Amino acid sequence: MAIAEFSKENNLHVREMSGGFTLSNLKTLLSVADKEGFGVAACNVRSRFILNSVLEAAWREKSPVILEIAESEAKYCNMPPDRVARLTYERIEAMITKYEYNVPVCIHHDHIQKDVDGCVDRAINVGFSSVEVDLSKHPLDENIAKCKEVAEKIHPLGISLEVEDGEIGNAEALADPDVEENISKYYSKVEDCVRLCEAVRPEALAFFVGNGHGQYLTRPIIGYKRIKEICDAVRPLGVYGVMHGGSGLTPEEFNKCIAGGARKFNYATSISDIWFQYFPKELLESMDKRAEEQGKPRRKVLDQFENEWDKLDFEEAEKEMTDHVAMMMREAFLSSGKADLYPKI
Repeated sequence: MAIAEFSKENNLHVREMSGGFTLSNLKTLLSVADKEGFGVAACNVRSRFILNSVLEAAWREKSPVILEIAESEAKYCNMPPDRVARLTYERIEAMITKYEYNVPVCIHHDHIQKDVDGCVDRAINVGFSSVEVDLSKHPLDENIAKCKEVAEKIHPLGISLEVEDGEIGNAEALADPDVEENISKYYSKVEDCVRLCEAVRPEALAFFVGNGHGQYLTRPIIGYKRIKEICDAVRPLGVYGVMHGGSGLTPEEFNKCIAGGARKFNYATSISDIWFQYFPKELLESMDKRAEEQGKPRRKVLDQFENEWDKLDFEEAEKEMTDHVAMMMREAFLSSGKADLYPKI
């Protein structure tokens, strides 16, 4: 089923802001990016401070941007979809007032894996313009069946769908002692990607080509040739390639991914790492101790310490995060100044 326009006529949950501004879905954002040869940053808003910084960078650079939150993050960052939506709408209004122009923004629910129906419904009800159903750990037929069901539900509402083939940061690959020599055998297969996209007709496809979430422990071995093979194969279906696990790649490496056809780039850890640098030493020590006790990384105890960190002055942190994201938009994703290419904006 073809996706409808993301508008109040098709979706009662679409919110109109100043000047009739509405969010954009991935079809709108990525079709222009594909035609013009640039990428769009998708930043995980693990706090209101990160959200503020990413939107400030997007308006400063006149760049399209995707704000996202994963199913797991929504809990441990205390950023459920309704809060993400509320904070985003408030900040967009502030940006429109400050700059007196708009840039395309998508709010995307990333990595829905467990409560698929519940997460999709919550995203719909608070006005998200996109979701990702990540069933990459399941058999391909099961992945197709559930994603197709979701597509049929959200496409009439103008909400875009991202699907995923190949586990990002493939566990089997990470356990392989000769992974550097063998990495290509774990890459997503072109034929599986095509089959998934032909059956579901999503707007975006995430794949595994050596990329992994978080900071890379060793040098990333990205399959640039496979990126191009996959993107060339699914583009005729109206599907655009997505690279998860961007933190740790250089701007030049992102440029090569763009040249291969990737258009959406998930970028989270490098931003939150800047934010953590501005936490008081004592608070970080308490967080790290709790995280170690619970066998979790630091970010996964954020909600347990929100009463402490939410009261802090992160003005300097926001400035540094804004500068970093703006630099990445200019140098890595090549999206600066591209907001003007979107007619409705």
